[in-house]
Amino acid sequence: MPDILPHLAPLGDTGVPHATPTSGPDLPFTDAQVDEFREQDRWLPIANVSRIMKSSLPNTAKVSKDAKECVQECVSEFISFITSEAAEKCLNEKRKTINGEDILTSMRALGFDNYEGVLKVYLAKFREVSLGAPIENPIANVQAQIAQARQKQLDPDDKEKRSPDDEHDGRRKKGRAKKAK
Repeated sequence: MPDILPHLAPLGDTGVPHATPTSGPDLPFTDAQVDEFREQDRWLPIANVSRIMKSSLPNTAKVSKDAKECVQECVSEFISFITSEAAEKCLNEKRKTINGEDILTSMRALGFDNYEGVLKVYLAKFREVSLGAPIENPIANVQAQIAQARQKQLDPDDKEKRSPDDEHDGRRKKGRAKKAK
């Protein structure tokens, strides 16, 4: 019976020497180089780490190579530490995708409680921007309640003096002078 599909690669010995040797000094990489590549795969790219570091400093500041490498290792280890805890949580719950809440739960479980509140707000705002619509969440509700409480604290006379444009947050915009009557 003839083959329905043609062979994409010839079968058997083609007479062409192998492109990669299996042993000897002609190997493209040594074991030490392979280990170094694996180690580098664990770290965040140094260019990204450097860019983030420089964005937090004045333009005239310089960052040494040692400092960049130190932060690169520390941040990479921190991310691996948190992510492995989140992955374990997902595995126990038989899920394949790690989400933002998993990361926050892992941070709390590992003792990074101080960052949880701020990161919950960031995650809510990130989702709001990503999806284009506000998401119902406790943080947004708390923020709305704070804004309402600030409005109630304003004195009624002060409220009458402000323009309708300033009603939304109770602050006067810079550059707008109050007109005297």
